[in-house]
Amino acid sequence: MARVRLSVLGITRSAIAVVDRNGFDGLSLTAVATDLEVGPSALYSHIEGLEGLRCLVATAATRNLTEAVRDAALGTAGAEALTSMGLAYRRFFLERPGQFATILRAPAKGDAELASANAALLSVFVLVFRAMGLDENEARLAARSTRSALHGFLVLEHHSGTHDAHDAEYRY
Repeated sequence: MARVRLSVLGITRSAIAVVDRNGFDGLSLTAVATDLEVGPSALYSHIEGLEGLRCLVATAATRNLTEAVRDAALGTAGAEALTSMGLAYRRFFLERPGQFATILRAPAKGDAELASANAALLSVFVLVFRAMGLDENEARLAARSTRSALHGFLVLEHHSGTHDAHDAEYRY
């Protein structure tokens, strides 16, 4: 068998694939190693165990959500931008529930990557509110409130069993 050359990026991509297939609870070193066709011990020279793997997935998932929300806002403004962003947030939740489960993970002490990814997601919302005329503090408060409301709504919707994965154009 050919020797597989591992990298943090390759491990992260594999972990995202595992999470998309099996959910966040299905993420394990063994699952990722199997996906990469290596032994679990081969991962340790690139990541800091399962906790390190979870952090990598949370960072990548947050960046993926940021990209989806940012892309939805492009070419729109005001309420239309917020609606488009909310729909993109929900679509991400429906299409990538395993990744979504990692989005509110708190960065570990010294985890600048996840902190940066979280800040980037918030900044998309801040920019929209700033364009609506709010000052920096008001925009940050509105952004945090909006993101919290969206996330909370989706979690409640999921746990109540009322969401419909085929209803991508659901209006709030």
